[in-house]
Amino acid sequence: MNLFSKQNEPLASRLRPKNLEEILGQKELVNILLKLKRPVSMIFYGPPGTGKTSLAKILSEKWNLPYYQLTGVSAGVKEIKDLIQEAKKFGTILLFLDEIHRFNSAQQDSLLEAVEEGKFLLIGATTEVPSFRVNRALLSRCQIYKLNTLTEEDFYELYNRAKKLIPSLELSKECIQFIIESSSKDARRFLGILDIIDSISSEAHIWTIEEIRNLLSSQLIIYDKNKENHYNYISAFIKSIRGSDPDAALYYLACMLEGGEDPIFILRRLVILASEDIGNASIYGLILAESALSAFEKIGMPEGRIILAQVTTFLASCPKSNASYLALEKAIEFVKQNGKSKEIPFHLRNAPTFLHKQEGNAKNYKYPHDYPNGFVEEFYFPEELRKNPPQFYFPSERGSEKSLKERLKNFWEKLGWKKYER
Repeated sequence: MNLFSKQNEPLASRLRPKNLEEILGQKELVNILLKLKRPVSMIFYGPPGTGKTSLAKILSEKWNLPYYQLTGVSAGVKEIKDLIQEAKKFGTILLFLDEIHRFNSAQQDSLLEAVEEGKFLLIGATTEVPSFRVNRALLSRCQIYKLNTLTEEDFYELYNRAKKLIPSLELSKECIQFIIESSSKDARRFLGILDIIDSISSEAHIWTIEEIRNLLSSQLIIYDKNKENHYNYISAFIKSIRGSDPDAALYYLACMLEGGEDPIFILRRLVILASEDIGNASIYGLILAESALSAFEKIGMPEGRIILAQVTTFLASCPKSNASYLALEKAIEFVKQNGKSKEIPFHLRNAPTFLHKQEGNAKNYKYPHDYPNGFVEEFYFPEELRKNPPQFYFPSERGSEKSLKERLKNFWEKLGWKKYER
């Protein structure tokens, strides 16, 4: 028997479904695909190990189309152009693009014409919500289908299928349950664990949970960047910083880094947090977060984790204020309710030419720098709002924002407006 015999093929490959009816856990989607009258481009999204690749291969055979596979991690525009040339030989090819969300906007745009002209029957696969990571133009050309996480019953069926190929694979219900949990309900990973167990099993050996735990100790990861924990951990991380607990934030940061999370994803979330949750209470928060993102892109891992630790502990320790974020939300709501077609006062309008000035644009504008303290009594809202000008920004009493509040309050009290009292 040579090294590449069927028996040495990975279990996940040997058990790959051969038709739609063999797909586990996706009954509703399978029913839809069985009813399709003609091939259509589509995007599958859902957790890893739920059957996206298997579905693409089955559909290529069902529709009798040449099958080509690329991954968004390593492929680019060049590979797409090469496949367009390849498609000229067949008329239409089925392109399975795994991790389509890894393609940037320009790379995704390179697919549009080929999909539109029928050169590609595109099947994209992603673990992300497509509307967040796939261009709208490409989404409009595809059907979008969500794949569900497999149930425990599905995994027991998968185990039974595996036993038909490996009769000696005898595991207790408790051991199977442990392997399901260890695989994070990823069918490919589940079968991979069964493969490992089979590779070192003797027919007489009966496995215990403790033995399986020891066997897999180097493979068990408490964090899965492609599943629900991806969102749970980043949520706990952000909330710990918002709650001013640097130690809890560092704990979740360590979990994410050890679990293989993309540090750039974490840093981008920190930039958002620095503005949304710290804002003007500490003006250095956003500066440090943006600098950390830039520095990490230059340095990378493993030293980049030091930068992550610094920005995490600083932001967690900063005074917090979401006043500027709430102010914008209030302003948007006001505009929606009151309309945005109010006339801008002439003294505030732009006057780039002589004609504009002749029409009165910028006339009588008072330049604040020409006045003491850089402030002049002036009305900046549209005239219709003079009787009751709205207030959106309510600075907090925390950090630097407290002094900003006092400064603004003193200026506006000169106009008789009791603003910033809340």
